[in-house]
Amino acid sequence: MGLIKMAVQAVSTNLKDQVVDYFRCDGMTQDYMAKPATKVIRGSAVNNASDLVITNGSVFDVAVGQAAVLVENGKVHDFVIADTEQTTGQYRYDSTVEPSLLGGGFKDFIPSLKNIGHRFTAGGQSTNTMRLVYINIKPLTDNPVGFGNIPFRDGETRITVNAQGHGAFEFQIKNPIAFYENVIMNPDKALTRSSDDGSKIISMMKNEMKPKFQIALTQISAKMIPYDQIGAYPDELAAEMNKQLEQQWLEKRGIVLTSLAIELNIDDESKDKISKFQEAAAAQNNGLLYAMDRMSINKAREAAAENEGGAMAGFMGMGFAGGSMSQPMEAPSGNAPQGSMSAVYNAQTAGATQQVAPESWTCECGKTGNTGKFCTECGKPKPQNGWTCECGALNKGKFCTECGKPKPAGEPLYRCDKCGWETEDPKKPPKFCPQCGDPFGDEDKIQ
Repeated sequence: MGLIKMAVQAVSTNLKDQVVDYFRCDGMTQDYMAKPATKVIRGSAVNNASDLVITNGSVFDVAVGQAAVLVENGKVHDFVIADTEQTTGQYRYDSTVEPSLLGGGFKDFIPSLKNIGHRFTAGGQSTNTMRLVYINIKPLTDNPVGFGNIPFRDGETRITVNAQGHGAFEFQIKNPIAFYENVIMNPDKALTRSSDDGSKIISMMKNEMKPKFQIALTQISAKMIPYDQIGAYPDELAAEMNKQLEQQWLEKRGIVLTSLAIELNIDDESKDKISKFQEAAAAQNNGLLYAMDRMSINKAREAAAENEGGAMAGFMGMGFAGGSMSQPMEAPSGNAPQGSMSAVYNAQTAGATQQVAPESWTCECGKTGNTGKFCTECGKPKPQNGWTCECGALNKGKFCTECGKPKPAGEPLYRCDKCGWETEDPKKPPKFCPQCGDPFGDEDKIQ
């Protein structure tokens, strides 16, 4: 009882002159999930169920996107799945050969075929009536679905939110054999999504989907996708749902979820949590930007302090480093996360200290621009700066490092009171600290 593909020349027009039953499927729209074959006798369609029995030698058409299923006593006996142009066309039913099981490129239903071979009647003849049913294997779109109060962790903030969603899903009958035997079970009645039976099936699918949303959303969110962007990943969401629904849908009913487009919303409490998180993140970012801006100003001040034309000449262009001198940049409002600004500032200033150009000095011979320990012109050593103790030791602090005597009152020394920077000659500080830009004054004197 197999199916034999007809030659291309054996088209339906030639069959009108033959005494043979000819079947086809008319009007398989998107609303149809399954439909009984229509019998045509010399150009006239027959819809009486008693006349829809397919007999030996009968011919039928199979269009792309259709599965033609031969049914005997509620069980699939043979089939043709036309998923490509190569498997479409006309077929003849021959009760003297074994089932051909023409599945095309569909492989997911193979395990359900293990018993079909045993259904072949001994002697090659069927003792029961055979019916022909067409099943729509194209993706069936625009099925509305919604859910509410599902907690999951947002991919951006890692905050648990309560979500509600609505949208549409698309499914496809991937295993026509399982779909007929476990869902339809009536070869004489069309099954549409809008019919009572079809609506019950769609409703059952929705109810089975809802408990799986939380798992699927969590899996998608784990890829660092924010809740308000999950709707842009319908195929990925469908794939995660299929993992959860495989046993209920594919194995039992032959259905797979091909797309799931969902618009997510979260409740007010969840929105408030995310809003506070984003405000804190913005404050932290502002603190970091402020610290970076101040470091740019400090570098400009450092260069200005070393400018050979004078510090003020060096400061003429400082408006490009973050505001005029008369209107310094204000710190950002609010409390930035503890340590965020100071950590960046300290790290940067530590690096800046290492990058400060060595101070130049003028030798007794008149050579200027020396930076090393000896004059490049006459070789004399660089003058030692600081104050000399009675014991002969050269010092820069308040007390002698050799004998501990205090610095004489007439020896002014300077150290920046903001960052602790010390010049090579503590008696001759620059007008501004090259490290932090603070002006040198009496508060920087080492008493």
